[in-house]
Amino acid sequence: MKSPMILVSSGRTMGSLSMQRQQSALYGMCLALSGGTGVLSSGGDARTLAARCDGLLLAGGGDIHPSRFGQPVQSEKLSIDPVRDEEEQALFQAFFSRGKPILGICRGIQAVNVFLGGTLRQHIEGHSDCCHRVRCIPRLAALAGAAPMVNSYHHQAVDIIASSLHAAAWAEDGTVEALLHETAPLLGVQWHPERMVPPLCDDAAGANHLPLFRWLCERC
Repeated sequence: MKSPMILVSSGRTMGSLSMQRQQSALYGMCLALSGGTGVLSSGGDARTLAARCDGLLLAGGGDIHPSRFGQPVQSEKLSIDPVRDEEEQALFQAFFSRGKPILGICRGIQAVNVFLGGTLRQHIEGHSDCCHRVRCIPRLAALAGAAPMVNSYHHQAVDIIASSLHAAAWAEDGTVEALLHETAPLLGVQWHPERMVPPLCDDAAGANHLPLFRWLCERC
């Protein structure tokens, strides 16, 4: 059986000689364990990439620029990269229009919501560098458990949910922690499942969220 090729979005940082692309190697490891092959995106025509790749993983990283959801900058804690925002929106639209599966992780769930017309809370407290429990609807519980302990590395969060999406998990303080599309193969989670796959990484003891990556690969 052919191994699906999953495009993984990348962050950008200035190197000593040029702009560098980077992303956690854990994404590729988790995709490999799930039967897929991860390919790091370093730019290029989004429609060509969507034609050649089988699925898209919108990975973690910095913050979405508030102008993407019609707001001025209201927080000094934002870490923004408008070029990445533009690239990921083009990738999302190209894969989504082809009906190809998309998994959004941390920044990725926020991007999915914004690209479909939703908004974000620019800054929240209590969700950075910690673990907490979330409550999942049955459709997501089949992959992550009904009330799993998850890691948390974010300070932006979903606010108004895009009309084609619905919430699939919530933190105890009511923060939306997962989104599912009504009809398309599209899932976003606010936590980092690649850091919850032992023995690769074990942020939340006893948890194994590899099924989220299998969900992506199996729909390719």
